Amino acid sequence: MKDILRFIKKHSHVIVGVVIAIFLIILAIIVKNFFFPSDSGVYYGTRLEGIEKVKIEDKALKSIEKDLKDKTKSVNARIQGRIVYVDIVSNDDIEIQPARDFAYSVLNALTDEQKAYYDIQVMVNNEAKKDEFPIIGYKHHSKQNMSWTK
Repeated sequence: MKDILRFIKKHSHVIVGVVIAIFLIILAIIVKNFFFPSDSGVYYGTRLEGIEKVKIEDKALKSIEKDLKDKTKSVNARIQGRIVYVDIVSNDDIEIQPARDFAYSVLNALTDEQKAYYDIQVMVNNEAKKDEFPIIGYKHHSKQNMSWTK
């Protein structure tokens, strides 16, 4: 017993340092878990619950691209999370209203169930009319109509 007390007395600074270090590590873990509780969780959290039931297949996106390809220079449709992005580069001679109609072609290609689950963003660019374009149409999943910029 005397040997243990002598050891503790001789190395008291080291023991106090180790105890403080352990305390600081535990405190850091608690603070990290408080400020970043789901650090190792899923990127989208629970926002994508039910997405399997309302899946948009790649062939539907390809269909959108194919339908608009004849009327435009290029079309790119993709899904990220719960948002369908459609990027369109229109022909140089197109006006604003016919360009907006591209968005309604996208909406017609999707089912009512898909439109009620996904947000839809359609961006139309025109290289020749940079003062009027781009225009962006957005449809929130809970709304019926598109909202437009400009």
